[in-house]
Amino acid sequence: MKILIEMTHPADVHLFRNAISEFTKAGHTVAVTARHKDVTVELLKNYNIPFTTLSSRGKNIVALAGELLVRDLRLLKFCMNFKPDILTGLGGVCAAHIGFLLRKPVVIWDDTEIATLQNKIAYPFATAIYCPDCYYKKLGKKQRFYPGFHQLAYLYPGRFTPDVDVVKNLRIKTDEKYCIVRFVSWQAHHDIGQRGVPLADRFKFVEDLSKYVKVYISSESPLPPALEKFKLSASAHLMHHILAFASLYVGEGATTAAEAAVLGVPAVYVNTLKLGYINMLERFGLVRQPAETSQALRDCIDLVTDKNAREKALSARQKLLSGKIDVTDFIVKTILDTGRNGREAS
Repeated sequence: MKILIEMTHPADVHLFRNAISEFTKAGHTVAVTARHKDVTVELLKNYNIPFTTLSSRGKNIVALAGELLVRDLRLLKFCMNFKPDILTGLGGVCAAHIGFLLRKPVVIWDDTEIATLQNKIAYPFATAIYCPDCYYKKLGKKQRFYPGFHQLAYLYPGRFTPDVDVVKNLRIKTDEKYCIVRFVSWQAHHDIGQRGVPLADRFKFVEDLSKYVKVYISSESPLPPALEKFKLSASAHLMHHILAFASLYVGEGATTAAEAAVLGVPAVYVNTLKLGYINMLERFGLVRQPAETSQALRDCIDLVTDKNAREKALSARQKLLSGKIDVTDFIVKTILDTGRNGREAS
């Protein structure tokens, strides 16, 4: 079977990388099309995944619209040569458009309820939209639910083993408490109208937190000089090893908050963007969602000074995993079954 996977964001690489290995081992042919955004291309290279770059992220709404048109046209040309049996993607906007034109099935994966623009221009052309069972938005008859969420495609037990030597080689001391602070760029369309740690408060927030724990900052945008000393210098594909041995995660990134939770690391999510999977992790006691930065700092101090915080998180993690599935297995089965059925997009 020929499978086309559209990747436009770093999270896409993690979601599909294990599935790509499974497809390849089973004798299927996989083609990946990529978009220059953040560290997407870097991750594909680090994981040795062959890919074809179709576009770079536009810097404003007009440029984004132009990029979408260019990517549609380039993906159509690519697929005319590759001749996929099925197309898939996270969000999968262009995959949906081209699959519909070629009358090929399209499977879309989604975990972001407020990505409304993306939904409107992709979902009418898709065969099916698969969402975590904690996804709270109803998308109609094409929507399907499964007992998991995206981070379980690459951090489910057996899919990932933390390596302490990776962390030590980065000169991070694992015998002392450290935390990962994550700042996002606020350029995604679903970030419009949302907020996290205000720029004016970031230095004081980090300085106050550093009195209790060693701080490493991961940031999508350049850090101001005052925060450079806290910058985490490491390749993106090593982040899960670093996160696994942390005492705390705090930040504006929902993906990293969920990754921390799956790894049994206490997490504080500082973002007004509400997501079903984060709400679910909060109910398990794995993530806190404070309304204000001041409360976030108090939550962080509470967690890093609690000697039992990590043990509590690991226990909550076990309860979480007992009701969830290996999402890579589900992705593989779903795509192969849909491709074999050969249903046309409608």
